Amino acid sequence: MNETNDMPRYTLTLVDATNQTPPIVLTAESARTIVRQLTKRLDPTPERRRVQGSGGFTTENGRVKAFRELPPDPATGKRRRVTAFGGTKAEAELRLNGKLAELQRVGQLGYVKPPTVAEWMDHWLTDVCKPRLKPRTWGTYASVSANNIVPSIGAVRLDGLKPAHFRRMERYVTVELGKSSGTAGSAWRTLHKALEDAVLEGVIERNPAVKGTAPRVALKERAALTPDQAADLIAAETDETWRLMWMLAFMTGMRQGERLGLTEDELRRDGDRLVVLVEWQAQHLTKREVEGLPKGVECSPLGNGMYRTRPKTEKGRRAIPLPDALARVLLAHIERHGVNGDGLVFHDEKGLPLTGNVERRRWYRALDRIGLDHDYVPHSARHTTATILNRLGLDDVTRTAIMGHSRVSTTNEIYTHVELDRLVAATDGVEKAIEG
Repeated sequence: MNETNDMPRYTLTLVDATNQTPPIVLTAESARTIVRQLTKRLDPTPERRRVQGSGGFTTENGRVKAFRELPPDPATGKRRRVTAFGGTKAEAELRLNGKLAELQRVGQLGYVKPPTVAEWMDHWLTDVCKPRLKPRTWGTYASVSANNIVPSIGAVRLDGLKPAHFRRMERYVTVELGKSSGTAGSAWRTLHKALEDAVLEGVIERNPAVKGTAPRVALKERAALTPDQAADLIAAETDETWRLMWMLAFMTGMRQGERLGLTEDELRRDGDRLVVLVEWQAQHLTKREVEGLPKGVECSPLGNGMYRTRPKTEKGRRAIPLPDALARVLLAHIERHGVNGDGLVFHDEKGLPLTGNVERRRWYRALDRIGLDHDYVPHSARHTTATILNRLGLDDVTRTAIMGHSRVSTTNEIYTHVELDRLVAATDGVEKAIEG
């Protein structure tokens, strides 16, 4: 090696002794650079890119640079790297971790390798479900995840899920927890949906929760009271508020939340007929279910842990004409008790909304009075209404409109306007079946 004052500090000349190729001349300011140049000449294979998730430290302009390789950009497929500078390695690493945490918070970090079931369920609930689901639906998913999915297979990576893991989850729910096959089925359906979204976001290539991994669910027939039993329950109720509540439940098919959240503004006149225009429902929601709701979600507190929300589906927003006798009882109730500050028809002495737990307790007392067991729940009244509507021979469109189902198969996939007189005939028919 030569060293002069008029040229780069180091020069390396390689001469072909056979004179078949010209000499190779390498110059640089350091011997290390010379060696690197020579290595590249001897092995022209390009440097391999660092693998996703790897990282390290370099020095630039006297400062330490920490870096981390990220998964390719999902939109462009381009390589991504996060860097941070500091006076020391510790400082640079601290700043790098801060950047990574922020990317994770806003959902832009991606996964170096598929996450565990527990990690994905947390991300899925927070970033995928929260912005687009109703609070109660989100709460159900969160509960199923925390109680059934994560405790059983939470440590398994998504790309490692096998049929045996789904069987393990089923055994955990049915054997260790002693829950029903329906609960196990709910856990599988929730996980299946979460994994479908993992496929959509490119976290895994396919959904391992195929149909063959679903638990076999024992079908349980929904209990419905007979018209005579419904009439007996209403007649045996000693409290006028709850007698009215049972009349609404059986004669209109309104859901529990729709009845508890009924407001005076939802009562409209169409000629001589009083109509309930179902626009809202009252639901008990936890703090976790309502925090961080995206803008546009209609959810307001009513007290007693109850919140005013929109019905489950758009078909839930519907008009239900009330039989004349029921309308008179309802208007008399409002005349005597008034509505609370939120316009609720049903409230306690303090003006607070009635809750689902209170209604269930009153319902079971009513069952006891007429000698029926507790296999029947408040929702059984809705099944009673649907059964009577079917026996009346009403068309699918009318039955679906009364019940507020989005599908005829739930009450035939029909979405049409139903004339008021057909709805009147439906609710009057239910009243006659119950009252005789």
